[in-house]
Amino acid sequence: MNPELPCQLLRSLLLSIEARGHDVPLLLHHLELSPSATRHRTSWEELIGLLEEFSAREGAPATRAVMQDLAGRLSSVRAMAELLGSPRFTYLLLLEAVQGRQPLVTVAWKSPQSGLTVSLELQRGLRPSRVFFQCCEWFLAALPRARGLCDAVVEVECLSEQALRCFITPPREPALTLAHAEGNVRTLARELFRVARGAPTAQALQSRFGLTRAEAGVVRRLAEGESMKDIAQALEVSLETARTHAKRAMHKTDTHRQAELVSLVLHGGR
Repeated sequence: MNPELPCQLLRSLLLSIEARGHDVPLLLHHLELSPSATRHRTSWEELIGLLEEFSAREGAPATRAVMQDLAGRLSSVRAMAELLGSPRFTYLLLLEAVQGRQPLVTVAWKSPQSGLTVSLELQRGLRPSRVFFQCCEWFLAALPRARGLCDAVVEVECLSEQALRCFITPPREPALTLAHAEGNVRTLARELFRVARGAPTAQALQSRFGLTRAEAGVVRRLAEGESMKDIAQALEVSLETARTHAKRAMHKTDTHRQAELVSLVLHGGR
């Protein structure tokens, strides 16, 4: 199992590595990766390969510094921090948003008044990586940097190649912070990310583009970030059949690449 991921994640990671003064072209050459700017998708194996190679070459302090830079670089994190102001609710919005929106980890948390208990567990079939979960710990600690605050205190209960469980104590909230009910924050996360990132239903794709049921099923899964191989397995068809459905959908939508098709479906453009 090697799920595809948005290439923006890899691109932001490389920008953070470069910002810390490291040689990105050399790193990509060693990993035999093409520059992310020319690609539309990346994979779990490529992401883990990059993190583990960088950590092995540069060490833990350099890797932690990259995660600190990344926490303030990701546009979605900055937007959430600006929207809510409160570091505590920024965490809640982020955790709610990523739950069920990515194929890598399952997310669970409790929210006592003093902080947040967070649990991340690797999905079945993915190559385990302790470096990945160590990076998750450092990223979560640095999240308040998106608001120009100091790092959170992260007390680790379990850190392994399969999981991270920790208790996060965010920094003191700014004096001018709007109060939010926790239920409202969760509702906001569901609505915000459903509108921004959710793929249309198969029925909507059939109606909008004149696709067959089979073509719409493939296109919807592509828009949700699944690889063609995983789509074929899920639909119980051959890989060639799944590709044929995608090609027919591209012909009907006047698109020429899968990335164009997904962009049209998600954003109404190419």
